[in-house]
Amino acid sequence: MTYRPALDTNELVAAAAAAHAAARSAAERAAHAPASRAALAATGFRGPASDASAARLTGYAVALEASAARLEAAGFALEAAARIQRELDEAAAFAAKHAHNRTVLWLNAMSMMLDLQLSRSLMGTGDRQQDYDPLFAHPDADGSELHARYVGTAPAATREVVERAGGTILEAGPASTTVIVGDTENPTRVITLVAGATTGTPEKLEGELAKANRLAQQTGAAVVVWQGYSPPPLLVEALSPTWADGGADDLSMFQAALDERYPDAQKTVVSHSYGTLVATKAAHEHGLIADDLWLLGSAGVDGEHVSELTLASPDASVYVVDSPTDPILLLRSGPSAALGSSPSYVGWGGERVTGVRGGHCDYFTDPAFVSALQQSANPPGGM
Repeated sequence: MTYRPALDTNELVAAAAAAHAAARSAAERAAHAPASRAALAATGFRGPASDASAARLTGYAVALEASAARLEAAGFALEAAARIQRELDEAAAFAAKHAHNRTVLWLNAMSMMLDLQLSRSLMGTGDRQQDYDPLFAHPDADGSELHARYVGTAPAATREVVERAGGTILEAGPASTTVIVGDTENPTRVITLVAGATTGTPEKLEGELAKANRLAQQTGAAVVVWQGYSPPPLLVEALSPTWADGGADDLSMFQAALDERYPDAQKTVVSHSYGTLVATKAAHEHGLIADDLWLLGSAGVDGEHVSELTLASPDASVYVVDSPTDPILLLRSGPSAALGSSPSYVGWGGERVTGVRGGHCDYFTDPAFVSALQQSANPPGGM
């Protein structure tokens, strides 16, 4: 287990002090404006130019006073964040000492949420929805409340797709919708689908929901179509790991929120193509609450060995699923791949699923994969 907070308490304290110092400096400069205007008038300088100069001084004073107020507010926000982060650090130290693995990962997600809220506060957006509205921010809202919150603002086409699929919207943003199907009341297992570059876009939501419903029927699990990150818009851009950075943060937070809602359910993450980089980066950099992680048709993963991934427990399983006819295998060579490490390399340490056939987009209907997913159903690992 690894505690990797998104924020550093000491850095927050230092930033708060710097903000307060800057606020004092701006306020002092604003206070000089009346004296400067009086000194200008005392020179005997008169006329339009004199009036313009006095007005300019008044404008500077107003702007400096506003800046001082914003900097002072930023200082207070940073101080509050430092207090909260210190409490998270102390809780994590206690949890790590007593081997509460899931708690440590949840505290990582808390720190990421604090980072998100602090950034919105400093940018002046407050509680307004920005890029997306994470499930982690609504711990007390049930599925129906969340669905009602988002369905009214979703595009008409999205509403129709979700309604036909019998889905419940859990997260939403200007260009993404995360939906859960299947038994959402008391599931014994929750499967999160992390799509790749060509299937993780809003336009593909209908197909992804059809895929999720098939898996829900075949496994008995609740299945989530997670669209919490922006996949590469072009295939050529899928050769850059940059797009996975923000998605890794959001996936870690999402899985922590799922664990909070369904603490007794097995948490499964099934990632495909570029989504395998998102999922492994989440597990490598922040920790990912998943009892089993599946890597389908990967172009490369984060971490040089599976042991570098922090999952829900030390007993969590990582499965590598490849079809021998998948052209994406051409992007791997030995221990390396186009986007990082090759999960199929024997030294990487993942558990291979054999017997899979078909192309890059055929995994979710492949009998060998579906059978392996069904057989992996088990109670979640310990704390």
